[in-house]
Amino acid sequence: KGQQLDLSSDTPAPAQSSAGGPSEAGRTGQFLGIRFDCCGVYSRIYPNRHGDAYEGRCPKCARAVRLAIGPGGTSSRFFSAS
Repeated sequence: KGQQLDLSSDTPAPAQSSAGGPSEAGRTGQFLGIRFDCCGVYSRIYPNRHGDAYEGRCPKCARAVRLAIGPGGTSSRFFSAS
């Protein structure tokens, strides 16, 4: 029958990679949703290794996006990149 899509905000426990450390998705556990207006697609972006910005690329044309993390920011989780 129908398929289910779970949109809950609970973050699963970090997964362990074969090297014994957390996997990339488990390492961050946080993401921002971005609608790339350039190609009309949605994707998630994750914090960079330094933890000072969310960085990612459009999955179709590879256009880069970077959102700084810092005091005075926003609690929004979804954005549009034009």
